[in-house]
Amino acid sequence: MQLICNSFFGRYCKLSLANGALFLRYGWWCLMLCCLSACGGSDQTDSAGSSPVSSTILWRASDNPAFPVSTAAAEGFNESMLEQGYSAARSTPGLYAVLVLRRGRLVGEAYFSGRKSTDLLHLRSVTKTVISHLIGAAISQGKIQSLQQPISELLPQRYRNLLNGKAPVTVADLLSMRSGFAWDESTLAGFEQWVMSADPTRYVLEQAQTQLPGTEFRYNSANFHLLSAILSEQTGMATRDYARQVLFMPLGISNFRWEKLKDGYDNGGAGLELTARDLAKLGVLWQQQGRWGSQQVLNQAYVMTSASVQQPRSRTFAGLSISGYGYGWWLFKQSGQPAGQLAWGYGGQFVMTIPEQELTLLLMANNQTTDVGPQENAVMQLATQWFLPAVQ
Repeated sequence: MQLICNSFFGRYCKLSLANGALFLRYGWWCLMLCCLSACGGSDQTDSAGSSPVSSTILWRASDNPAFPVSTAAAEGFNESMLEQGYSAARSTPGLYAVLVLRRGRLVGEAYFSGRKSTDLLHLRSVTKTVISHLIGAAISQGKIQSLQQPISELLPQRYRNLLNGKAPVTVADLLSMRSGFAWDESTLAGFEQWVMSADPTRYVLEQAQTQLPGTEFRYNSANFHLLSAILSEQTGMATRDYARQVLFMPLGISNFRWEKLKDGYDNGGAGLELTARDLAKLGVLWQQQGRWGSQQVLNQAYVMTSASVQQPRSRTFAGLSISGYGYGWWLFKQSGQPAGQLAWGYGGQFVMTIPEQELTLLLMANNQTTDVGPQENAVMQLATQWFLPAVQ
């Protein structure tokens, strides 16, 4: 709307200096368009993007097909802190989107670096959180017996002999990053060596088992790719099709991409792309313990279990106090605040949910491969300095 108004003003409103009638006919209409364009911020991009709009971030939610909208005051936010948070977001390198929701209502939304609400964005390891809840759905449907079922009973037959002589690995072991397989994903090279291999499922199963399963946390994206292979084997459909059936369709999600690896399975560790609004739908679903509107889409007991500490992991990240890892979740608890869950993707894709506060916060950044640490820290600092404290 702003661009239309600028163009229109350039063509017609300047003529008003020479022709008062033209100003009366077009000038006031153009001014009205400009005023209307300032009423909502759903698809506005900042001055660093391809569509500069103004010197002020337009972040207050406007009508959209994804969510009911509300105001900061109505949903119990300090509006000044949200304003400052979105202002700081403008100068945060690599940031694409920030969405703030409470009680399932969209309060704030802004896009940066030329991105908009319809763009598909890489989720990277937020994919793991999605895979975790697909496993929960498969258990609820009886396609997987339980979290304690050995994966040797669930993998495609051609891989099962690779587990001979190894201690039994369960579904829960994969979900909690405690499979015991030798693994080093501390560098991008470690990840790429696995993901680019001719058969990524075989690659991880051929690794030595250096720890007893269920005992030691070791970050391993291939664990969740094994879960993707298990989903395909036990449901009889590709992971993306199972996700479409049990998760995406109930939420009205139709536009997505999912990377397929050379073994023929959808990348369970980091392959999903969604729009920011559709990812926010998943965040609200998780925050509401599997409920969407009047429908219980996911099993409530599984959602709650997935968000409980399976492996203590005490650390501070950009002001966030991380307390452990669940099933596809990082878990956190700020001083004096209720517990929350964090889905964390490489480069700074963050979905934060705090069920007790009915809060969902989404921050999406570029999944670049250089300067990842500083970028992730800068994006998370927006959350810890401005958006989380804004809840009153």
